[in-house]
Amino acid sequence: MVFCVAAQFTAFNADLFRATNNIATVEMHSRKSQEYRARAAKEFIQWKQVVMFTSDVSARGVDYPDVTLVLQVGTTEKEPYIHRLGRTARGSSGVQGRGMLITSPQEKWFVMNQIKELPVKEVPWVEYAHDHSVPTTIHAYLE
Repeated sequence: MVFCVAAQFTAFNADLFRATNNIATVEMHSRKSQEYRARAAKEFIQWKQVVMFTSDVSARGVDYPDVTLVLQVGTTEKEPYIHRLGRTARGSSGVQGRGMLITSPQEKWFVMNQIKELPVKEVPWVEYAHDHSVPTTIHAYLE
């Protein structure tokens, strides 16, 4: 599952992923009808090897079994972040999951100040520019 900060950003990322990958993709956000969202949720649960791009509409109160990875793209408050990470490995199959928070360098303050008491590990991301050494994104995740 990939959580994005806004409906338009969710739609953009889902479209970009579909255009560059041959992996089943579903999209869920507030600009989709309730009927569409119900169908997308059902597909996400039933299909194997599928990626869901979603906004806050999937953050709480929805159980998606056997999710192995949750990505939060951009910052959010601590409580929603914890609930989103709770989407991982909720099924009874014993599947293990993990979560990652992907932020820009300008958002590093969030990780350092807002969720510092959580077991977060910083992993530098390197932009593959001319010199292959410019840090551009901070990845943090809970194990």
